[in-house]
Amino acid sequence: MSDALTAGEIVLALAVIALLVGLGAMVYRTRSLSREGNLAVMATRYPNGSWRTGMVRYRPDRLEWFTFRTLRFTPERIWKRGEFVLGSRNTLGSSELPRAMTGDAVSVEIECGAEHFSIAMAPADYTALRSWSESAPPGLRSQGY
Repeated sequence: MSDALTAGEIVLALAVIALLVGLGAMVYRTRSLSREGNLAVMATRYPNGSWRTGMVRYRPDRLEWFTFRTLRFTPERIWKRGEFVLGSRNTLGSSELPRAMTGDAVSVEIECGAEHFSIAMAPADYTALRSWSESAPPGLRSQGY
């Protein structure tokens, strides 16, 4: 019986260690990404798709979107600042919220080149995104305000 208990304890200890290593890797990734620009939680949804939650990083000439489901340090999507056009803002109901988002959130239709999709963000993060978009220097401003 003591051998089975010891094996169970070892398995439990390994599971706890794996969990802690995974959480540590996620924290390290988030901190590393935030060193190169401001991050905000943002969900994206393409037509006929479901919400995918991740982080968006503001760069002077582009937005970089990183999914939560990976530990990669490279963005999954990159949108050029001059092509990024924000549509009107709609408040999301609690049943419409993406999984990882809580509290208030807004949804915005986006056009970026040939891409059409929706984003969901906290209202304060949306205000920061709108400010980033509207404050682009000449030559990087989109025409869709």
